[in-house]
Parts: sequence; structure tokens; C-alpha cells
Amino acid sequence: MKKLIVLAVAMMLCLCACTANVTSTVTTEPTVSESETHTVVGGWTLNDDETVGALPADAQAAFEKAMEGFVGVGYTPVALLGTQVVAGTNYAILCKATTVTAAPETSLKVLIIYADLEGNASITDILDFNLTDYTDGSTEISAEMLAGGWFVPEEFSVVNLPADAGAAFTKATEGFVGNNLEPLALLGTQVVAGTNYAILCHSSLVTAEPVNGIVVVTIYADLSGNATITSISAINVADLLA
Repeated sequence: MKKLIVLAVAMMLCLCACTANVTSTVTTEPTVSESETHTVVGGWTLNDDETVGALPADAQAAFEKAMEGFVGVGYTPVALLGTQVVAGTNYAILCKATTVTAAPETSLKVLIIYADLEGNASITDILDFNLTDYTDGSTEISAEMLAGGWFVPEEFSVVNLPADAGAAFTKATEGFVGNNLEPLALLGTQVVAGTNYAILCHSSLVTAEPVNGIVVVTIYADLSGNATITSISAINVADLLA
């Protein structure tokens, strides 16, 4: 009888140990850390190239002056979206924002920087830039896209895209007429049955009076080497400020 009791107790202890091991396995199962997912926005992975910024000299000077002593978030300029002449100049600069934290978070922001006539500059607004808002847009681009008193320069420095994005852009724009598109930066990629590329471009409509603007061109490249433009969405700084 005593042997049976001892055996029963031993079996119960063994069962408890097994249960504890199962619980431990469940609670310690590895998960994807925040640092591994912070660049993913709506299925788009932001470009992690830190050298994409190429601002005109005056905009670069205003950016550097405004960022003096700014802490907590690091901003890497991507492109100048437009300027607005006031008693001085407002600059709308698209930036990649990275938090200075143990698990950095990256996003796209638009900094509105005011530079006065004495050489001072300060950030007057920080606006969210949601890439998904510009990757399902229309190819209907018109002169109305620059409403609000913001001016886009006629010329921009064209950047060298990563090889795969550059090849997709070249393929997709073969025979494209009516709008001269010049790439400024790769904003993000999205893996589907192939790859979607979100490319920031300078746009110049081929009209009697050329209309310049900044747009996000979405290009789909399939697995067979074909590429097509799926959308072109204009960026209007006035809309961002609304």
C-alpha cells in the first residue's frame, strides 16, 4: 500500500514538473522585437539609407541652424518639398525622423522651418508624413497641386537610386510622356508578388507653362523583370498644413 502511495506522489510531482516546463516554453517563445519592426509602415519598409538628403544651399543652412540644440529625435533631410516667401522664407523639408531611444523608431516627417532676414532659423511645425497616403493615388496631376503659396523650384539634383529601384524606375518610365519625372529619393519598398517602390520625384508637366511639383511615384516590379507605374500622388504642403 505504501509503495502505491509513494508511486502516486511521484507521478503527481512528475506531472507538475512537465506542466511547469510547458508553461515556461510558452512564455519564453521568441517574438519580433520593436527594433526589428520600427521601419515598417502599412506594409512599407522605409529606406534606411542615411545619405539621401540633398538640399539646396539656403535650405541646408536653414536646416542646420534650426537643428542647433535640438535633442530627442534625429532628423535626416530627404528633400525640399517647397518654399514660401514671407518676411523671410519658410522651408518645407521632408525628413526621416529617428528617436534617440534604446529601441529607435523611424518615421517620415515634414519640418516647416522659418528663416528670417537676419540669418536666424527655427522649426515652426513638425508634420506627419504617412507614406501609405501617397502610394494609392491617382495619376491625375494638375496645376492645382501647388495651391497655398508654396513654390517648387524648377530644377533638383537627381539622385542615384539603389540598383534594383533604379532599374525598376528606368523600365517603368520608358515611353512615359506628358510628365518629366526625376527621382529624388527612394522612400520605401513593399514586398508583394514582386516589389513595390515608392520613389519621391520632381515632376514637371509638359505644358505651355510647365508646372513643377513633388510627387510620390509608386512602381510595381514583377518577378519577370517588368515594371509599371501604378500611381503618382502629388504632395501639397498646403494640404499637410490644413
